[in-house]
Amino acid sequence: MKPATVLAVAFLAAALPAAAQPAPVQPSRTAVCLNVRDIQDASSKDGKILSFKMRDGTIYNNHLRQSCDSLIFGGFAWTVPSTQEVCEDVQTLRAITTGEVCRLGRFDAPVRRTAAAR
Repeated sequence: MKPATVLAVAFLAAALPAAAQPAPVQPSRTAVCLNVRDIQDASSKDGKILSFKMRDGTIYNNHLRQSCDSLIFGGFAWTVPSTQEVCEDVQTLRAITTGEVCRLGRFDAPVRRTAAAR
């Protein structure tokens, strides 16, 4: 091969996009569900995060799928049949004051409260 041809081939090879690397496989995550009997209170200060306070003092924050401002001003009722668990990405709720329907998103890691913080 002539030197000019070698340079042209090298230049073209450098200009081609690199082969796509497969995305790393993320470990599957089990959905977080809360036992209804263990929930002491649920409320939202901003309409974006619904905080569940458990009887043992643990707090679970759920990032709602969409903003649900009606939760700031009043309570809610679950819109699904009676169940023993509240699960992320499954349950929907209806704001009592406006009838707005909101859907749970993902839960953050639980925040454990110490006896002194309760």
